[in-house]
Amino acid sequence: MKSVYLTHYRRTAFSRAHPKKEGVDALAQWPADRLLAGLIDHCLESTDLAPDQIDDLSLGCALAVKEQWSFGGRYPLMQSRLGNQAASRMIDQQCGSGIAALRFGMMTLASGSAEIALAGGYEHMSRVPMGPDLFAQGVLGVPDIPAASGKDYDMAVALNMGLTAERLATESGIGREHMDAFACESHRRANQAQRSGYFAGEIMPVPSQEGRTFASDAHIRPDTNTERLAQLKPAFSETGQVTAGNSSPLTTGAALGLLMTEAAVERTGATPLARLVACADRGTRPELMGQGVVPAVQRLLRNQGLTPDDIDVWEINEAFSVVPLFAIRELGLDPQTVNINGGALALGHPLGATGIRLVGTLARTLSSRQGRYGIAAACIGGGQGIAMLLERTGESLSSEH
Repeated sequence: MKSVYLTHYRRTAFSRAHPKKEGVDALAQWPADRLLAGLIDHCLESTDLAPDQIDDLSLGCALAVKEQWSFGGRYPLMQSRLGNQAASRMIDQQCGSGIAALRFGMMTLASGSAEIALAGGYEHMSRVPMGPDLFAQGVLGVPDIPAASGKDYDMAVALNMGLTAERLATESGIGREHMDAFACESHRRANQAQRSGYFAGEIMPVPSQEGRTFASDAHIRPDTNTERLAQLKPAFSETGQVTAGNSSPLTTGAALGLLMTEAAVERTGATPLARLVACADRGTRPELMGQGVVPAVQRLLRNQGLTPDDIDVWEINEAFSVVPLFAIRELGLDPQTVNINGGALALGHPLGATGIRLVGTLARTLSSRQGRYGIAAACIGGGQGIAMLLERTGESLSSEH
């Protein structure tokens, strides 16, 4: 199998989303496929690649309905300079869709089927109604679970991500105070990264309303503190612990990564950000979907002959505070190595784009920290987890590839 490298990563800034209120979303005028098309054109321009040099496009989207349906990934291609020769597809693995898109591109290149591939993801959570509204409209449905299957899933919980977080918090004994403190730290780290200009290195500015440019993540709250979060009411259960403050917010955004084989890197003169080593996913009970990160990471590490101590940096999606907190405890991680620049609690979680952000930010952090290995991971609605292992590239490591 051929080595595969991430050589380019960009995303839009992540905006506040609201499907029923105008004036909230700075990206309201932009359909999600147009956002990704803009990222594709930016990639071609900044890398000096010709539109016909790209062999493949994988697109992650958690809710490929209404205007987010992409005709198998063709709509972003049609609206960008990318050539018709690129094969494409849309991948739905819910919150893991972005990492799944990267994995498909990685496997395509590693197998020798192609040499240069794009992996992107998007979600517009203002223009496409989320969850309950889509079920009410009949766009989404709920299957009957046959008694003969022997499965006693609580689908009322499984289909409400907030309730799955409540159940995980209760069963794991992770309390409100701990979750709120984690959320505050996420905002603190994200604010520090934003103020230092770190995120500017991965964001493509987008024209916004009234001639303005949208280039900074909109969810970060530098004044967040535990006292304010403690005043918030439970968001999903009257007696619960999960609130808007320790949950990721509704978000709009898109992200894109460029993958190359070693031969393509040498031919184009590209500078790799990291090597994509391996990816693993694993299922779990749908009512406890937040624990899915743990078995996915365990499988990935076992397959690669590594332990958590071998990993220098982690990006674990903050769908809810309880998710990374559970993973940190169960995997025995140092919290100082997890989400160093904050996570989805502060940055937002545009479902299909999040996995690309996790991997792209991880690659940049590995480089800045001079670490060797990093893992990006996410829990997945419906009861799954996905994890991808990266290795920093560089002269000192080249002989070990």
